[in-house]
Amino acid sequence: MSEVKIVATLTPLPEFIETIRDAALAMVSPTHLEEGCLQYDLHESHAVPDVRNLENKGKVSFVFIERWKTEEDLKKHVAMSYHDDFLDILSGKLEIINVQRLTKLYKL
Repeated sequence: MSEVKIVATLTPLPEFIETIRDAALAMVSPTHLEEGCLQYDLHESHAVPDVRNLENKGKVSFVFIERWKTEEDLKKHVAMSYHDDFLDILSGKLEIINVQRLTKLYKL
């Protein structure tokens, strides 16, 4: 089986930024302990509405960059009770959630 790569972006409603930040941070340590987790990094993103003005920051999002050894490892992660708890916390507090599975288009 081949490695699975995921990018998940959570854009909270403004009044829930701190709640979502805290919940997302709480996911990092236990996930790193999971078998098959190669990478589980959390980033905070500030949208840049105009690339010519990088100081002008827009909406806050939280971005997980994930790598899993196998599809089965990812499925086990999603089945963890703390993952369910995380989804419960997110409910009704996000403007958008965008989960993308990545496929590399080239090999070096």
